[in-house]
Amino acid sequence: MCLSQAKMDHDYDDTAGPSSPSSRGWVGRKEPSATVNCHSVLTDVFGYSEYKGKQKEIFEAAVLGADVFVVAPTGMGKSLCFQVPAIADDHGISIVVSPLLALMKNQVARLRESHVQVASLSSETPPFEKEEILEDLSIGSPVNRLLYITPEKLCTSNFMKILTQLHQRGELNRLVVDEAHCISEWGHDFRAEYRQLGRFRQKFPDIPIMALTASATALVQDDIVKSLRMSSQHLFKVVHPFNRPNLYYEIRYHAWTSPDSQMEDIFNYINGLHRRRNRPSSGIIYCRTRATCDELSAYLRRRGLSSRPYHRGIKSNVLDKTLREWEQGGNGDGGVDVVCATIAFGMGIDKSDVRYIIHFDLPKSFEGYYQETGRAGRDGSASKCVLYYSREDAIRVRKLVSLGYNRRQISAESTNEPPPSQRSVDSLTTLLNFAESVDVCRHVSVCRYFGENINAKDAEAVKSYCNQMCDVCKYPEKVRKRKQDLTSHDIIGTQMAKLQHETVDDEDGYAVPQVRAHHPGRAQENGAAGPSNFGRAPSRKPPAQKEYMKTPLAPMPVFAARSSYVGPALLRTRAQGLKRTGSSSSTGSEGAKRPKVDYSVPSGPVTKRPQQGMAPFKVPFKVPLKAKVSVEDVTVKPLPAADEDFDQHDVPAPPPIQDITNLEDEDNDVEEEAPFSSPAKLPDNIVQLDVSFSQKIPVHLREEAFTSIRKALHKAVIQRDGVEDIWKKVKMSSSSEIARNNIVSSVAQQLEFSVHSMSSTADGYSIRAQATVAAVKMLPNFRVWDDDSAMGDDFDDAREVVGVFRRLCKSSRSHGKSRAD
Repeated sequence: MCLSQAKMDHDYDDTAGPSSPSSRGWVGRKEPSATVNCHSVLTDVFGYSEYKGKQKEIFEAAVLGADVFVVAPTGMGKSLCFQVPAIADDHGISIVVSPLLALMKNQVARLRESHVQVASLSSETPPFEKEEILEDLSIGSPVNRLLYITPEKLCTSNFMKILTQLHQRGELNRLVVDEAHCISEWGHDFRAEYRQLGRFRQKFPDIPIMALTASATALVQDDIVKSLRMSSQHLFKVVHPFNRPNLYYEIRYHAWTSPDSQMEDIFNYINGLHRRRNRPSSGIIYCRTRATCDELSAYLRRRGLSSRPYHRGIKSNVLDKTLREWEQGGNGDGGVDVVCATIAFGMGIDKSDVRYIIHFDLPKSFEGYYQETGRAGRDGSASKCVLYYSREDAIRVRKLVSLGYNRRQISAESTNEPPPSQRSVDSLTTLLNFAESVDVCRHVSVCRYFGENINAKDAEAVKSYCNQMCDVCKYPEKVRKRKQDLTSHDIIGTQMAKLQHETVDDEDGYAVPQVRAHHPGRAQENGAAGPSNFGRAPSRKPPAQKEYMKTPLAPMPVFAARSSYVGPALLRTRAQGLKRTGSSSSTGSEGAKRPKVDYSVPSGPVTKRPQQGMAPFKVPFKVPLKAKVSVEDVTVKPLPAADEDFDQHDVPAPPPIQDITNLEDEDNDVEEEAPFSSPAKLPDNIVQLDVSFSQKIPVHLREEAFTSIRKALHKAVIQRDGVEDIWKKVKMSSSSEIARNNIVSSVAQQLEFSVHSMSSTADGYSIRAQATVAAVKMLPNFRVWDDDSAMGDDFDDAREVVGVFRRLCKSSRSHGKSRAD
């Protein structure tokens, strides 16, 4: 345990109270109230009888008003570090910034199960609930003790005004920045607003800041402290050890030929674990592409394992079912034992008995590898972490990382920002050297990367980190021999250009090697698997033993309820979070073959910004429908991904984009027997666009799209003959015209934000807005209001609109009822 600001070698009472500044080494900003009892909250609210790690010292520092920086691996209870002090405070509210809506929803749901007063303010928050939250923040002492918010929302001038009012009333307790590594790792690419969080300290210099992350090198830690402007005088920093001694790290070397032998090897590995335990085990297999997830899961199921794929191309209700069954599985009593997933899986998942993590493909960063393997063995029992490594795959990932760096560099130049660091490139280089190494203990390599000074030649020191819990320490000779199965450096050199050319982005924004797709293992499907020849390269001389990736990466071409605690933070009943609706364009069927790749189409990289959880749909990653849709005979065809960066010399130009201002005039996609009565005339409602500060899409284009969506909604559910049948379906047949107009405006607002979230260029935005208008126009067709099981996928877009419509109507009914009460 490393305490950078002080070594706290004395005992503290269970009640977090003051201790002398000289013994602490940092200065608190305030003295805690006598009612602050963090241990009671920990015990009575969360059910834990003991502190974990340095939680006790962190609680004390937080209630004394220090800036707190916590670096701790998954499973160490980081969330409690800010939740417990926030609940224990006798008044006021803590603002929690989180980068992903999925994480926010998970934590809010768990806190409400423990009867904690908590709320979240994001793009998914219904207008009526948002109104309640803002009212709570504006009057007296807030009822909510924690408010989860995205960095984009925090940075708006309107919210800053609200925080100023809270501050003036003495009700702003602290700012919490969760997943703080986003500041350094994803600052330009994932959450640019994280870089703006330092403005909080500039505006409120006396309000404490707490930052938490699971993985950050010393350099990244310094960057986080600097970006948030955390005070050196008031800073209490805790860096937990990065070593996970219960995890067994193993690299499986192979020469890439086809996925068949690798899938068979994975089956044999998992089946062997099950035999040794005399029952199934719970696990995750990470794959880079959706297609690999589907194929591998189908293969494992054919061989008798309980497996399911999990990625953004699968219907949301199927994903929910898979997650529930996986959380129940792994014990021989049914459920799903293994999920084959992209990295979209695992965020916010709290399952302690994951016995193995397998990487089918190479991750893009050392931090990514560390975080994903960290989801195994959270109960402290021994667990396996297996990485399949080939030099062919290393070439593909090198290209991706280089392209990402070049894109960030171009973006920085165009906006006159400082150039991005090469940390992503360096992180991948370290991961490749980690995989290539057969002499250094894997645990030592991990801890060295995160800044721990370890003498690898000191046997006793190494044993304190790894008691034969990696392949290098347990089977050193076997590991050296297995490494010879890698394709030689000389051969790789001749294949580099081809491998780079065959690498393209898939639907989730990852690289896919263009190999001919087929179902593996057909020859052995009905019989026992024979001995595996996995990983055997063509006959050749053993490759020279040398450090791989010692040379710098070459630049790649850039293509254009257990609670006796009754403190003020708890409640006995609370409306649960609204369930998100939506579906995907893909069924995720495991029996379907991957389409053959057309080698005549040149490959090119695709740029996609991560959009996890930003839209009001569960799965906001569908390719949009064409704008004109026939209700009687719907045929879904993907439009060109106009927001993706292709080499304009290689790819034909996309079809002309239709003028978005004319979308509302196309009525030929609605059943003729129910025509609109007259052109839509909109009421003068004032609606503010979500994330209106964003410069990604021109504001005038967003306003035009919003108006088009709103007009289409107005025609479909207000102005059209027979609309009462629609309002009966949402149980609002007696609602006033004003209420209906307000709902229409709110639906249009959320639909436009969904379009904005999924787009990175104006052309892509226009196409998606066009598809959304087409989906809205299908609302008069009552078939789209039927249950999903009653029809195919052709009406998915319209059903997602129906889902948003129903959700906001339900919220409006609940809001009206609570007002009446």
